[in-house]
Amino acid sequence: MGFRFIDHTADIAVEVSGKTLEELFIESAKAWRQSVVNENVNLQCEMQDLKLNNEMPEALLVNFLNELNYLLFSKKWLMNSVNSINIYKNNSQWNLEAKINGEAFSHFKHSYKEEIKAVTFHQMNIKEIDGVYTTRIIFDI
Repeated sequence: MGFRFIDHTADIAVEVSGKTLEELFIESAKAWRQSVVNENVNLQCEMQDLKLNNEMPEALLVNFLNELNYLLFSKKWLMNSVNSINIYKNNSQWNLEAKINGEAFSHFKHSYKEEIKAVTFHQMNIKEIDGVYTTRIIFDI
């Protein structure tokens, strides 16, 4: 399970897989992080709670990754890792509750690789086949 970058003409494309939806979301967050910063410093300085919901798991994943992107480019806070994540369906809503570790972005410590404008729905389709969840994510740069 994990992720791998694939060729894309103008944007960043990644195929992600996991044994659970939670693992798929964690691997997606790792792929996002590897796309935006050059180093892989895993400091656990601060923790933030995220609570999101949507009617579709694909939209929930887009919201989750766009929230990480917003924290970095608007709030200057970089996610280092996902400490815990719980995804569940309640009636017609998919819910995500996560604790993420990170720190304030510092030009002395970090360097941008790419600026992601948005995470898109293009080619995204979460599928579960033989106990493995997969999807493709396109980061608009």
